[in-house]
Amino acid sequence: MRVRLASLLLTLVAVVTLTAAPPSAGRAPRALLDDHILLTWYGNPRSTRMGALGEQSGEARVARFEAQAKAYRAVSPVPVLMAYHLVAVVAQCTAGSDAMWRRRETKDVIDALLREARAQGYKLILDVQVGRSTVAAEVKALEPYLREPDVYLALDPEFAMTDCQVPGQQIGRLHASDINTGIDVLERLIATHRLPPKVLIVHQFRLDMLPDKAKVRSSDTVDVALVMDGFGTQSLKLSSYRTVMRQPLAYAGIKLFYQQDRNLFTPAQVLDLSPRPVVIVYQ
Repeated sequence: MRVRLASLLLTLVAVVTLTAAPPSAGRAPRALLDDHILLTWYGNPRSTRMGALGEQSGEARVARFEAQAKAYRAVSPVPVLMAYHLVAVVAQCTAGSDAMWRRRETKDVIDALLREARAQGYKLILDVQVGRSTVAAEVKALEPYLREPDVYLALDPEFAMTDCQVPGQQIGRLHASDINTGIDVLERLIATHRLPPKVLIVHQFRLDMLPDKAKVRSSDTVDVALVMDGFGTQSLKLSSYRTVMRQPLAYAGIKLFYQQDRNLFTPAQVLDLSPRPVVIVYQ
């Protein structure tokens, strides 16, 4: 009798286990940046002046990036992910045929860089300088790529212009509503296409570039990272980093400039910053 009762109890437990919701049901996916560093290689293949991504190509580009990643892996307490960081919407100093003061990168260039990134196991980040366009319009144009599981997004307020401003002559700004638009689109794509969490990078080096940053909303599926931009001496960058991060977003990041920074931070120095950057961009 006791054996039959025990058997019945085990059967009931098995039935409950099988019919209950999976443990992950209703829970947000684990955030990528909670336990990884994202190291990115910034620029555009058409330009050697925009950053490291365009200074070499093919095997030489991969070799230089891998050497930089190796230096971080030697001191990082968490795994280092790598990403090509393509300026896919480039602000222009002329209006262009549509008067938007920006150039959208061609499909051929984006496709080629995505193939190269995937061949190396890298992610691809599409960086947007909206000019006089809008975040909504530019992100919509990039949706065919953003619905891919390994493609992320970055927004750069410096080049978001009013109707009276010209990129490169004034410093622009984005509002929380613009950043939230990017979050909304990424969340929709993640839900619709059953994608893993994504990263949204927001650049900043002056407080007026994001005047209502506190209104940027949180997300369960999009890791929103604030990257302190701007070049200079170590002391100047430290001051800017502390100032920008007094109003943080969910994750911290920093951009480093091979050509313009003086006494470039070492990987150990970068990871010793507070808050510790989990997105590190090399231009």
